[in-house]
Amino acid sequence: MVLERALKVLLFSVFFLFFQQGLAKDTYDLEEFRQYFKKNWKPPSKEQQEGADNSMASPFENIRIGFFGLNLTADDVSGDDRLEIHNDFWLDGQDFRNLSNFFFNYVNIGDSQYRHGRIQKILGLIFRIFTVNTTTKNSPEDQELIQAMAKSLFDPLFYDQTNADGFNSYYTIFNPDSAEFLSDHINIDSSLALIYFTFLGPYVLTMNTFLHHSDVLVRRITRNSYYPALSNSLLSGNISEYYSPQGFANQLKAANLDTETALLIGLYTMARASTMCTNLHLSWPETLEALLQEYLSTEILENCFNGISRLLQGLFATLPKFLLTDQSTREFTYSILGLDIELLTPSPKKSYSHSGVSGNLSDHSLQDTASSHEGSNNERTLEDETVPENSTPSVVCKAFIKKILKD
Repeated sequence: MVLERALKVLLFSVFFLFFQQGLAKDTYDLEEFRQYFKKNWKPPSKEQQEGADNSMASPFENIRIGFFGLNLTADDVSGDDRLEIHNDFWLDGQDFRNLSNFFFNYVNIGDSQYRHGRIQKILGLIFRIFTVNTTTKNSPEDQELIQAMAKSLFDPLFYDQTNADGFNSYYTIFNPDSAEFLSDHINIDSSLALIYFTFLGPYVLTMNTFLHHSDVLVRRITRNSYYPALSNSLLSGNISEYYSPQGFANQLKAANLDTETALLIGLYTMARASTMCTNLHLSWPETLEALLQEYLSTEILENCFNGISRLLQGLFATLPKFLLTDQSTREFTYSILGLDIELLTPSPKKSYSHSGVSGNLSDHSLQDTASSHEGSNNERTLEDETVPENSTPSVVCKAFIKKILKD
């Protein structure tokens, strides 16, 4: 018994060593970032603080999401020592705000010609947050606590019609019956809404509802971002300017929306992968590149294009078929992220597992803990769908999506 316990400790220590080495790669240039902002960042004035967005806040706030922690405040640690893995799960809305603020400050620091490298590094860091939280083992009791904690943040933001300030604008995202839904521009922080949804949605929504809501969210928040850019002539009013992946990406770059779009692509794909892996018992990808290869969907480009075409052409805008292909999605992703992804290729079948309490979160179907706001019509499974043996995750995902879109 003692020997068995010692072996488990040794195996976990070896895993943790390699895992931390992987994390360390994603903290490259983090100390340089901190030194730059320590010299150049100034607290906003009282006038700026009133009604200021989150970008005015200091980027040096600790971040704790689930089992993962990022220490950005301590001066006596550096590099991978800033990365923490906790044995207990914790969620707080302020950490999502801190992550959003950290992302935009980090990506937009320095020369714009190196922005792709910074985007890749911080998306790699966010990928590690998902890796820790998606692969950590939990008991059924802890699973219930995790889902309750996520639901306590998710429901008030997206399902409560009012909040302390009055009408809740985020409510309009998934509630088309609201009169506010008719507006193309709603008073929300698009990136914060995306972060909330992608980190919390997999815990509180069925897979069917999550896939549907994620597409609705992308269409709504992109229109919300494109509307002021069009009003200020930062985006072209000529729809033909968007009729190529490169042209679309260039328009977003000219309007300074490429950083926001990078976060959209990354989080949309990570949340999609987390939901699929949890429900279909698939191995979690080893790298950010492998995740994008397997789970990046043409729907991301389709929904982004829907956002601009709806504003320029109205409710019944048509989408050009040549944009809705794997090749176009790959070209668009390359322009925004700087990563040339060969879509739909399998990654090595190796599973990560962060040692926690007994049980396995991937053995739990989120369909059994659907939000009370969801109807039974959303409940479907992969049963009776023909899927070839040893299929890649992308094939399994396509089979599932094909099934839930039937009718």
